[in-house]
Amino acid sequence: MAKLSRYIIVLVLWSFWTVPPSFSGPEQSLRTSPPPPSFEADLLRIDGDRYVIKDLAGVERQVYVGKDTEIFGEVKAGDRIQLWVQPDGHAQTIIIVTSRTP
Repeated sequence: MAKLSRYIIVLVLWSFWTVPPSFSGPEQSLRTSPPPPSFEADLLRIDGDRYVIKDLAGVERQVYVGKDTEIFGEVKAGDRIQLWVQPDGHAQTIIIVTSRTP
């Protein structure tokens, strides 16, 4: 019995040394999500809570802008903007890169 408990102690100590200190369990990755991707686009028009944009590749699409969207500056059609958009199409942050001339 003494030999068995000695092996168990060695096994427990070995497991502490082999687990990296930066280990984060599965619940850690669920708490923090990566920031949404960022891209530049030209704002073509504003339709209520939808912005119709055209990205630098020429792809036209709509993004939803809600009360929780951070908008830096007064955005107008014709502006070039930097957007951070969630995968569901909801804009998280909008920054004016180049404002159109009045």
